[in-house]
Amino acid sequence: MKRLTLVTVAAVAVALMLGANLGAQDAPSRIAFVDSQALIASHPAGQSANELRALAAEEIGGLRERLDGLQAKARAEGLSNEEAELFNVLVATYDSVQSRYAADIAAAAQPAIEAVNGAIREVALQNGIAVIMDIEAAAESGMVVYAADGLDLTEAVAALLR
Repeated sequence: MKRLTLVTVAAVAVALMLGANLGAQDAPSRIAFVDSQALIASHPAGQSANELRALAAEEIGGLRERLDGLQAKARAEGLSNEEAELFNVLVATYDSVQSRYAADIAAAAQPAIEAVNGAIREVALQNGIAVIMDIEAAAESGMVVYAADGLDLTEAVAALLR
């Protein structure tokens, strides 16, 4: 009698596992794309981050020009002690300014990234989408060989952000 009960329990467990496995296959499996960089850039925090990027490019570009000039002079004729010291100070300043701007830009962009990620998640849930990929990353990586028209949900996410 105990053997019969054990076999019955085992059969029911196997049936439940098979049923659960078939049910899992009904989960959404659609894939879509968004232009996350455009969405982040359109967010107010993303715009602030872009303004910081422009300031960084200007300041770092000026430092880079001075460094390049000193490097060219060092290759051509060598540097005086004062110029070598200036070069070392410029390298340290360049690294410091670049690190500071990277941290400031990341902090400024974070609210936009969080808002965009939340909106993407919501659009995915509303539309039964299992995976949303960044359209630029998918194109650059070569991971996506073909995608049907109508899979870009950038506008739907942008509408939710407004």
